Amino acid sequence: MALLRFESGPRTGDRISLDRNKVTFGRSKSCDCVLPHPTVSREHFYVELNNGKLFLVDQGSENGTFANSERVSWVELKQGDEIQAGPFTLVFEMTEDSGRIAEQQAIDESPRVHSEPWKQTPRESSTLSLYPPEYLEGIEHFNAGRYFDAHEVWEEIWLRSSGETKLFYQMLIQAAVGMHHYERGNPRGARGMHSNVTDKVSRLPPVLMSLDLIDFHRQFKAFLAELIENNNEAIPASDQPRPQIRLLDRDTADWSL
Repeated sequence: MALLRFESGPRTGDRISLDRNKVTFGRSKSCDCVLPHPTVSREHFYVELNNGKLFLVDQGSENGTFANSERVSWVELKQGDEIQAGPFTLVFEMTEDSGRIAEQQAIDESPRVHSEPWKQTPRESSTLSLYPPEYLEGIEHFNAGRYFDAHEVWEEIWLRSSGETKLFYQMLIQAAVGMHHYERGNPRGARGMHSNVTDKVSRLPPVLMSLDLIDFHRQFKAFLAELIENNNEAIPASDQPRPQIRLLDRDTADWSL
């Protein structure tokens, strides 16, 4: 089984089983695990089972959620990871049996993806060979609303990128995470990712890797406008179309790789 064990703080020694798809932590009594301390937000973080992996997701907490001493917004949990929220330190533990269960769930829940998913993405075929397949596959996932899968694919290529391209992939990852937060009812997480996307777009050229960043940011901002402007504590319904990534044809595309 997978669990979090309290290593320090007022609940030292307690163990919290991660036996559901989502387990919430925070000061509010409505949370699955209550962390009673003023430095902990009402809904501070949650642990989510997704595609056979367990993720620590910050809920936009005021004082932050930390994994192995680094402030995080979203991170996959590994054996022995230390999580800190306020005065509470928890250690992630996962048995061999729980690992097998998670792997089976990943097989059962994995989406059926076309062998060449980027062919579903509207663009000039002449641009197809310009870019890495992970970039194009992530676009297909994003446009289909599979934001978690887009995040996973883009993270693979982000890790081996550098310079401006690395910043570009990070922006795309955070856009996918923001949309995932929106779908999972996490308004603070969505607002945080919106802020990060806006910051990175401002540091990138208007067009990069055949993507019009000004238009993409406009779509992203319009979809989350009510959530951002009204500082909602619940996810509002949006009549705006979900943001889509449409690559430019080669006459207008930026040829940066």
